[in-house]
Amino acid sequence: MGKSLRKIKREREKTTSPFHPEVMKAWNRGFEAGAKRQNELDTQLMLEWLGKLEEIPGIGEKTAWKIREHFLGFMKEKRGWNESTLEQNNTAADGYR
Repeated sequence: MGKSLRKIKREREKTTSPFHPEVMKAWNRGFEAGAKRQNELDTQLMLEWLGKLEEIPGIGEKTAWKIREHFLGFMKEKRGWNESTLEQNNTAADGYR
C-alpha cells in the first residue's frame, strides 16, 4: 500500500495546471481589480444610504447617528479600518446630509 501511495503522490507532482501561468496571473489580477472596484461601489452605496437615514419615517437625527456609529464600528472591527479611514467615512457621511 505504501508503494501505491508514493506512486500516486509522484503522479500528482507531475500534473500541472492546464492553464498557462501567465494567463492565470492575468486572470487573478483582473479578478482582484474587479473585487476591489465592487468593494468601492458597495462602500459608496452604503455611505449614500447612511446619509439618507433621516428620510425613513420614524428615524430622527439621533437614531440615524446611532445607526451610523454602529455600522462604522462594525466595519472597523471586520475590516480592520484605522482611525483616519473611519474619520474620512464620517466626513463623507456628513456630506450626504
